[in-house]
Amino acid sequence: AVVSTQSTGDPSNINDYVSLLFIKGEGMDDGAAKAVMDKMTSSGEQYIEKAKASKDDQEFMFFYSNGASGKVTSSVLEAMENPASADKPMLVVLDIPEGGKYCVIECDMPTPDLVDSALADYKAGKLTMQQLC
Repeated sequence: AVVSTQSTGDPSNINDYVSLLFIKGEGMDDGAAKAVMDKMTSSGEQYIEKAKASKDDQEFMFFYSNGASGKVTSSVLEAMENPASADKPMLVVLDIPEGGKYCVIECDMPTPDLVDSALADYKAGKLTMQQLC
């Protein structure tokens, strides 16, 4: 299972897990982006350890990208009905295993807490999911 991968990494099992994709976008401070990416890495490691301990599948996968040109990012943006602009930072929750759905969480200055709140909102069914094309 993948903890967190750059957008140029192997996304082959993205169809098997609910995934979070963080896109840095233009103009976001590198330090702030690194904090979000570090949070995604640590969250991914926690989910892997939890899965190992329970012998269940990993619940989430985490990907991040500096822009729209990576393998995962470009594929996701192309599959959106109304693609969001990758100029702004965003977090995308992808639920491909349950029917190919997604939710874009846009914000001007994402923080590491956004990762936790997105996961909690997804688990609680609070996100408005849209259908991938």
